[in-house]
Amino acid sequence: MLAAEAQALLIKGGHASGPRSTDILLRFDQAPIRFDMPRLATSMRGTGCMLASAIALHLAKAGPLEDSVHMGKLLVFERLQKKAAE
Repeated sequence: MLAAEAQALLIKGGHASGPRSTDILLRFDQAPIRFDMPRLATSMRGTGCMLASAIALHLAKAGPLEDSVHMGKLLVFERLQKKAAE
């Protein structure tokens, strides 16, 4: 059995402070990629799990990693927007 090695790491910025929420995708063979969205004045538990699941969904559809992270972050942002509007 081959041991799986990490190909990338996503550092989430959701708990940081400031007007923007920035996640950083680190891949060992490329420059870091930043995913930046406005920070919303709401809180919701489970957003990290939601993000991971959304990324996995897009990867399962053979989406490129960068696109999958972008789409996952967008999905979580849209859910938080709906929560903030309630």
